[in-house]
Amino acid sequence: MGGRFFKQARLRVDFALLLMMLLLLASCLPTQSSQPYGTPQTQRRALLPGQQVWSQGVSSLLFGTNDTQEWTPQNIETQPTIQQALRSGGFTLIRSFFLDNATDSAVEARMHTIESSGAACLGVITNIFHVLYDLHLVKYLGKRCLLYEFGNEPDYTGIPWETYLAQWNRLIPQLRRVNPQAKFIGPVVTLEQFDYLVYFLQGVKSSQVFPDALSFHWYPCWQIDQARCMGLADSISARVRTVRILAQRILREDLPIGVSEWNFDPGNPPASYGDNASFITQFSQRALLAMISSNVAFACQFDAASYSGYGHLDLFNVASSQPKPQYYAITRLIARYRPSTR
Repeated sequence: MGGRFFKQARLRVDFALLLMMLLLLASCLPTQSSQPYGTPQTQRRALLPGQQVWSQGVSSLLFGTNDTQEWTPQNIETQPTIQQALRSGGFTLIRSFFLDNATDSAVEARMHTIESSGAACLGVITNIFHVLYDLHLVKYLGKRCLLYEFGNEPDYTGIPWETYLAQWNRLIPQLRRVNPQAKFIGPVVTLEQFDYLVYFLQGVKSSQVFPDALSFHWYPCWQIDQARCMGLADSISARVRTVRILAQRILREDLPIGVSEWNFDPGNPPASYGDNASFITQFSQRALLAMISSNVAFACQFDAASYSGYGHLDLFNVASSQPKPQYYAITRLIARYRPSTR
């Protein structure tokens, strides 16, 4: 999640070799879903709840944002002006953190924010071990929220893959029974260590409790300068290819892939060049164009207005409710690809 920094970890030698081979494959072989959603190769794939195919085969759910934990009383949930700006800008998806054991009124506050913004709901089940509450949440929201991520960055927060997998296999079938229309997404990883994803995929292949989509987070510019960061703006493509190839090789499935948190830097605060309008505009548009070319199904900028990274990661100034340059960078792409309503 934004506002934290990634630990640099060594991959085991066997996984390092595996990834080298996969990256080579990714760079030279076409994958089964290398075409956009609207092309004949992929048009028969079932869309996710709330997903539409926009111009040039672009997935509508690429243009999302996050409502994370609120760090200030002035935030996306308390500022109707921000919600209206998201609606008028055409944002299509809000990823919202439903905190463990939250009251129904607290859940309603988050849903009101999503619905007032005109977006679809991507809910984060924040405590994967609180079975009774998680079942209550998914049943309570019913058709109002049909996309869920199971946990958040378990690889970063210290949940062993064996534990995550066991809980996935235990709880996801129960959640599907209480809300058969809902789709469940994992493993919501940082991808600092690919072995977590590999073990998850191997585990669900054995259990046959497949995810409806795969998701990960992307912040490429930890502790690097502006020029190097800009050079990584479209590096998301290689990461998506690797995830897709892993899923296809292990599961023999072409699952939708989402980048449920993305921004330039996860620091708290992030690098100061993120406040440069020219930089953040170019970075954001290059990143989203790379996701489009990689056939990403959904993506959520981190974050809307929760004072993350001391406000430097927010789309809006929480004090004034005014949009920041990254908001305009994204809305310009929305206007380019969203079909005309006339």
